[in-house]
Amino acid sequence: MLYIISNYVFFYLIKNFYKLVFIILLLINYYIISYTNRVLNKVSFNYPTSNKNKLNVIKFNEIYNNTIENGTVLIFEPNLFHHECTPGYAKYFLDLGYKVDILMYPCGIGSLLLFSDFKNIKVIIFNDLKEILISSKNYSSIIKNYDFILLQTTTKYEMNIYNQLDLFNINNSFFVFHILNFVNSLGCSKYLKENRIWTLGNFSKGLQVNPHYFGDIKIRRKNEKTTFFLTSSNGRNYTHLISTIKKLYKENYDFQIFVIGRARSLNSKIIPKNLIKIFKFMYNVKYSELYQTIENSDYIILPLDPNSKYDFDYNYTKSSGSIQLSYGFLKPPIISKEYSYVYKLNENNSLIYNKSNFYEIMKKSIELTKKDYKHLQKDLMKCEKEVYSTSIDNIKLAINKN
Repeated sequence: MLYIISNYVFFYLIKNFYKLVFIILLLINYYIISYTNRVLNKVSFNYPTSNKNKLNVIKFNEIYNNTIENGTVLIFEPNLFHHECTPGYAKYFLDLGYKVDILMYPCGIGSLLLFSDFKNIKVIIFNDLKEILISSKNYSSIIKNYDFILLQTTTKYEMNIYNQLDLFNINNSFFVFHILNFVNSLGCSKYLKENRIWTLGNFSKGLQVNPHYFGDIKIRRKNEKTTFFLTSSNGRNYTHLISTIKKLYKENYDFQIFVIGRARSLNSKIIPKNLIKIFKFMYNVKYSELYQTIENSDYIILPLDPNSKYDFDYNYTKSSGSIQLSYGFLKPPIISKEYSYVYKLNENNSLIYNKSNFYEIMKKSIELTKKDYKHLQKDLMKCEKEVYSTSIDNIKLAINKN
């Protein structure tokens, strides 16, 4: 009898194998989603900070219980990236006397880690844009109560939610274009005359508002072992950089390179085995680790190539995030001469190379004394203050016309 029952169970399982697998996969998926949401909420509401004024964080569905005070600006980042811009934009509005509400994913909260005063900042988190889209009509009426609205990223992917919230028809809304080429293709060129198109770079179109403030940073002296910081970007050619590093290594120069970025085009597979120990690859790191790594670095390398189709637009319509980090953390950049002018960089605040002397400039950066390095930092600080002054003046120009 037992034998018959066991055979029956066995054949039943075989017959319904795919159904069972499907049910198991559904249960696993449900567990992952539930666990992820719990983690996101834990990160959001138990945000670790040693600051006296703890960050005020609420969930999106709690907005109806909160009133928007006069003199408040909304910064909205609808993506899982570009949160490194948030502290800088918030700082400008705070310096102008506004309170700031920030609408973002929970993962972006870490970008505010170095802020020392959260008194006039509130963060509203959402775990999925669907939360906002579902209540877009009601939320659109709430948004209109803000003095100004800053849309921190504008590409074709954000157009739907911006339209749903009627943000293009609200005159006090401003749009950040990280790539100005998208302005015409998205039908936003009419906003240029209204000073509603903002850009990170000093370009011929759009208002430059460069968000390079990250909080209370530590200005460090040059390390005994020279340390470089580099972001890995898709489409970029690192052959010349690697050959230069190889040459420096052969000449017994002691240095290290931190590589950070969402893209992994610069990786251990394209690095000669004898050079691997020089590199430390750190992809998709938390903001706490990112900030600490930059603080501990001496230079930021920008291997921009004017002959590359990928890099060409960095002089005209596209700004490098590495420039923000350079300004904000006062880390002298190593940059091509062709790109230095648009970022107000020169030989007093940076290490400028041309087509033929990249090796000599890298060598110079390692050999530079702590005293001379400090002079670079001081002049870079002057450049940063100039960019800040230009940016905040442009914000005043924009908000006075609205």
